[in-house]
Amino acid sequence: MSLTVADSRRARPTTMPAAERGGGAGVPRRVAFWLLALVFAATMLGTTLPTPLYVIYQARWHFSSALVTVTFAVYAAGVLAALLLAGRSSDQAGRKPVLAAALGLSALSTAVFVLAPDLGALLAARILSGLSAGLMTGTATAALTELVPAGRRAGLVATASNMGGLGLGPLIAGLFSQYAPHPTTLVFEVYLAVLAAAGLCLLFIPETVSPRQRPALRLVGLSIPERSRGEFIAAAVAAFAAFSLLGLFAALAPTFLGGVLHEDNHAIQGGVVFLLFAAGTAIQLLLSRFPSRPVMAAGLGLLLPALALIVAALAQASLALFLAGTVVAGIAVGSIFLGSLATANRLAPPGRRGQIVSTYFVACYGGLTVPVVGVGIASGFIGDFPAVLALSVLLAALCLVALAAVGRTPGPDGTMVSR
Repeated sequence: MSLTVADSRRARPTTMPAAERGGGAGVPRRVAFWLLALVFAATMLGTTLPTPLYVIYQARWHFSSALVTVTFAVYAAGVLAALLLAGRSSDQAGRKPVLAAALGLSALSTAVFVLAPDLGALLAARILSGLSAGLMTGTATAALTELVPAGRRAGLVATASNMGGLGLGPLIAGLFSQYAPHPTTLVFEVYLAVLAAAGLCLLFIPETVSPRQRPALRLVGLSIPERSRGEFIAAAVAAFAAFSLLGLFAALAPTFLGGVLHEDNHAIQGGVVFLLFAAGTAIQLLLSRFPSRPVMAAGLGLLLPALALIVAALAQASLALFLAGTVVAGIAVGSIFLGSLATANRLAPPGRRGQIVSTYFVACYGGLTVPVVGVGIASGFIGDFPAVLALSVLLAALCLVALAAVGRTPGPDGTMVSR
């Protein structure tokens, strides 16, 4: 699909500070900002709840690791479909209706998980979850930027809400599946209550888009900002590399822990995935005041030793090395995500922020999908370790390409990252 730039003559919605418009039950915009961050985190939490449960589903329904990656891939396909078909919907209809739709799809996905009788229902639930995440990511990120437009807080809170929610999902599901009854249903029933609370929070969040119009749900293509195209593409390539490693962990870490490292405790399996996201969120808090491009470049540099540690851990069946690789990978992914998303937000003009941020997330979820499916399929033919090794070599090469692209691209002040 070719990349397209929207016609500059097209009527664009305008955005304004929340305090200048009605709605939101009179809540100050800073309070609304944090309520939206909670809604964002709660929605993303649900997308990773199944992560430590895949091994239970495998044992119950007797499907292969390759089908685990397919299950993961249909989630990402749902995300991409939402981004490509509805990337501009919140720019047109407003942020709140799209946020409400995302919560509704998340609730529907959760209900299907509770009732799931077989693998087909699991696939359907993951598609719905992907549609929810696709609507939420670009819309919530844009709305956070509009609620507090000054400074770097919006980008930091957006990435922290996203990664923090993603990290809590495996941890919570792992604890429920290991120590509570009904390991594949109770956690989703509790999560439905969390979504209800998120829906109440949404009532207090004001709309930030005006005027609004009926959204056109059609394939409008991807949009790259007219200015600093090279800088945006460099950020997207970096995000693709980071999310490739993220996808490997989110889909297959519990399988590797059980099959290669002989760790069958579901709470530990979920905790390892949480460790990755926790490290990523923590580094974002620490680096939030640093310029985005050096942060992104440092993350790309750390991605190489992270890959080396993970490969060494699987080769030696060492849980200690795997945990070390997990922490380094989390720091790398968090740094890249923080720097690249801040870049995408900075380059997006207000009238097309939702569409352009959605384009950025297409790069993210493209990386989340293709490599992990390749590993899942390849592992059935050549084994887990050779498949991970092959992916690591490819990711290392991609990382070097992205690092070179970031280094060649002038920053907003005209300087290069290496200076």
